[in-house]
Amino acid sequence: MKTIEKIAYIGVDLGGTNLRTALVNHAGKILESRAAQTRVDQGAESVSKTLLALCRALVRSAAKLGLKVAAIGLGAAGKIDRSTGSVVFSPNLPVLDGYPLGRELGQNLEIPVCMENDANVFGLGEGWAGTARGVRNWVGIVLGTGVGGCLFLNGKLWEGDGLGFSAEIGHMIVEPGGPVCPCGSKGCLEAFASARALVSGAKKALCGQSVKEGPLHALDRVGKLSAHTIYACAKRGDPAALALFDKMGWALGICLANIFSVLGIRLAVIGGGVSSAWDLFISPLEKTLAQNSSMLDPGAAVILRSRLGNDAALIGAARLSRKRTQVSR
Repeated sequence: MKTIEKIAYIGVDLGGTNLRTALVNHAGKILESRAAQTRVDQGAESVSKTLLALCRALVRSAAKLGLKVAAIGLGAAGKIDRSTGSVVFSPNLPVLDGYPLGRELGQNLEIPVCMENDANVFGLGEGWAGTARGVRNWVGIVLGTGVGGCLFLNGKLWEGDGLGFSAEIGHMIVEPGGPVCPCGSKGCLEAFASARALVSGAKKALCGQSVKEGPLHALDRVGKLSAHTIYACAKRGDPAALALFDKMGWALGICLANIFSVLGIRLAVIGGGVSSAWDLFISPLEKTLAQNSSMLDPGAAVILRSRLGNDAALIGAARLSRKRTQVSR
């Protein structure tokens, strides 16, 4: 058995837009990272080949550093079958439904692979080396292409009844009959607080406006309407863009008011790429939370931003592989 200092792990964050990988040492420090686009339009086998190439490159890098990759942790959006290493159902990665991604990766590299929901590995990262370190009870929300969630109770990741999903906060309904969510329901948090929701919300607003002018229209005409460009418009004071972030904050506030009341907890950590718009949604979030908190004193609620940023899921995936393979420490 190699000593812990000679062991490394690979963390994988498989999102609807980007596929990111990192070589992580025993202390949770990222030594090297590699990324590529998640080309779901090219099929599951193409995604698998891209993932294999990225991980193989990191294995070679580890060897040059005198390290052995002991395990790979893979975080993917959706319902996960941990026993088969496959995605059962993912609104953001439908091409991977039923595909044995983890098993295929492990067989090709001859390295153990552990698979988990991407929001759960975000939580493991924040709990290991981020904002939630040392916190026993908290909820995590990941704002990205979709919206993910994780829950930690008594210092442990809540896994429910082992059904392959838990704390799917993005699919909590905050407005019955609201916009359609990729999961098929209407009015889910994800339909208001994700990158996809910002774009679809902007397009809907454009279609409903009588005056077809303004920065959002200009972006839409040239095919450059995105969460990033909508944020830029909001920062410049565009009313239609600002309204989308107000609605995002409202939806997050409703969601957290319900979660805090049901669980009797008071701390939330918000991360993911869309959380970079924190300055635009945090005020409406806090206002809505205060208006809808009948049990928890709004002043006792703690809403924090992820400390690890985009690295949270990568570090958490490595943490997952370290824990589940029970490598000696």
